[in-house]
Amino acid sequence: MNTRRYFWILAILSAILAIAPLRTGDLTGYDDAQYAHIAKDILRTGDWLVLHSNGEPALENPPLIEWMEASLFKVFGFSDGVARLPSALCGLGTILLVYWLARKLTGDSTTAVLAMFVMAATLYFLKYMARGMTDVPFTFFVLCAVCAWSLTEDDPRWYLAVGACTALAQLTRSMMGLALPAVFVLHLIVTRRRPPLRYAIPALVLAYLPLTLWYAYLIHLFGAWFLTVHSTWLRNEVYGSLSPAWRRYTGAIEYAWMLAKSYWPWLPATIAGIVVVVRGRDRRLWLLILWVAMIFILCATARSRVLRYMLPAYPAFSILAALGIQQFVPSRCLRVGLRVATPVLALSVLVVAAFPRTHFEAAEIRPIARAATAATSAGERVAFYDDGEPRFDEDNQMQWYGDRFLIRLFSQQDLIGALRNRRARVFVLDKNAYRAYVAEQLSHQVLAESGHLICFRLCKPAPGECGS
Repeated sequence: MNTRRYFWILAILSAILAIAPLRTGDLTGYDDAQYAHIAKDILRTGDWLVLHSNGEPALENPPLIEWMEASLFKVFGFSDGVARLPSALCGLGTILLVYWLARKLTGDSTTAVLAMFVMAATLYFLKYMARGMTDVPFTFFVLCAVCAWSLTEDDPRWYLAVGACTALAQLTRSMMGLALPAVFVLHLIVTRRRPPLRYAIPALVLAYLPLTLWYAYLIHLFGAWFLTVHSTWLRNEVYGSLSPAWRRYTGAIEYAWMLAKSYWPWLPATIAGIVVVVRGRDRRLWLLILWVAMIFILCATARSRVLRYMLPAYPAFSILAALGIQQFVPSRCLRVGLRVATPVLALSVLVVAAFPRTHFEAAEIRPIARAATAATSAGERVAFYDDGEPRFDEDNQMQWYGDRFLIRLFSQQDLIGALRNRRARVFVLDKNAYRAYVAEQLSHQVLAESGHLICFRLCKPAPGECGS
């Protein structure tokens, strides 16, 4: 089988899958618009170390995804496509590196092509390639670190690359980045290797130093406030209590169920691949098992349980699936299957690229955000109230598609006080609140209506202040 030809075909199709969706659609409020508007603010303020959201320090997450987006914005300007470009490029890099790692671990180019095919045809992964979130970039950096680790046995200088890639992973997602050192230590134990300390110690320092310095800088600036904000975020997302309390112990079952529902048609082959590796004698392949196990354990013990948090294990799933397919499908059938499946994949990719399914997540917010920006001056805030709920998804989209910070109102009392005291000239309200507190009570000018929201400007008592 001409594996080189298949590699290039799959590489080209993967590039189309990565880039084509960027020309359509927009950004969701969670988390695409959040990262995008924070990255936009980096260029506005010139401050690359302290991230800001709504004019205030954003201290919850490490900054790498925002740095990537801000760098691209500086070159290409602000757009939805550019905001999603880091994920697209990292997704393409992941598919290409899966081929390399599979070939490195197994020594077989057919296994590598199969793993690459599985990765490129995993719909859940492709979905998040088109999103401006941390999931796919983090997956890419994890894979880079594992690829570098696979080279350390031949050349210990690669330990430094392992440290650098681990640092990038931790600057993308700090807590999940802890999985990498754990995987590597366990793999050393399984393979009975002793890393040379002259490379291992600098690699360890390199892995933790960037994130440590960033945290130290924020603690120096904000002191106990940073620790309070960050610990609150960790409690809410990572180790906080669950309701009901017994769900603290069901994480493994929940993730197993989510994978059982979504990871098709590759799940049976992946399970078969796990069996092949466990029963085999090649301890190098245990790296795949340890990789999957550590990601699974970290996800299962965390408070937030979302399947996309398992994406860093998907490259390992793809290689395991390739091993399982090869174990139970005859070589002749594999060759025929690839000859048939590759044109089908190519046709599907071309159809998707030519006729993308466009779903607009911010169709309601965009006209409201633009009207509010046009009616206010730079530095002026817009008051925002939506049924008393903390709608941070709409909040993020308002800041990305508009160019104004918000006065967030979370209760009827806050809203009434803001209207009475004229805390802002321009308000964005849900229509029920508008009818209850503004429509017949206050002099105002409606600037835009969209969906369940309405944007208006309060008028001063002087006649004609709002115009005709």
